[in-house]
Amino acid sequence: MNRVVLSVIAVAMVGCASPFGEPGPVFPVSAQDRAGTDYFPQALRHMTLRCGVFGVGGGQRNMNGVTDWYGRHLRAAGEAPLFRSAGSSLRFTWLRTFHAPLVVRLDTGADGAVTITATELSGHGGYEPGTIGRRVERRLLAGETAALTRMVEQTGVLKQTAATCDIGLDGAGWIVESVGADGYRFIERQSPESGPVRTFGLHLIGLTGWTYESVY
Repeated sequence: MNRVVLSVIAVAMVGCASPFGEPGPVFPVSAQDRAGTDYFPQALRHMTLRCGVFGVGGGQRNMNGVTDWYGRHLRAAGEAPLFRSAGSSLRFTWLRTFHAPLVVRLDTGADGAVTITATELSGHGGYEPGTIGRRVERRLLAGETAALTRMVEQTGVLKQTAATCDIGLDGAGWIVESVGADGYRFIERQSPESGPVRTFGLHLIGLTGWTYESVY
């Protein structure tokens, strides 16, 4: 992002301790992670949520299988593991069970300009990812960058806990990743009907110029 967006992100990352022992969004990246081929660092892949007596998986939710599934779609979209990026980037991945997967990435160039790259796959988020169906890449306008800055600040999306036990069948994964000087962040929600991740995701979908009837 440009300097303004980066400063907002830095502020948004302050004070991110999670209540009730929920996992924070920051994950360390090891030398083994950087040398490997996985799309997510091991600290995230090995994370297990305690979901209570009636939670998923007998009271636990293990992120290893979840991240494998997300990585499969990112690979089909021609995306690289974001945590290995040397620059500053944001990425939103939208995996709807019965509809085309969408990946939106925002990168900062050497000149400080923000470039959006959006990729829609031909498959379905809950099944085979398919191949690249359409892609758009362009620089954001100054007004769009300013709006993005406000969105990061107002939603506090990068302050959210990494994941929750609130999941269901045949929904959609909404995944926000960021990487920069303050490290790698991962925030995931399943079919959010409101809240920071949904608001932020809808904003990035709007930047693609594409319209979607089925939003879940």
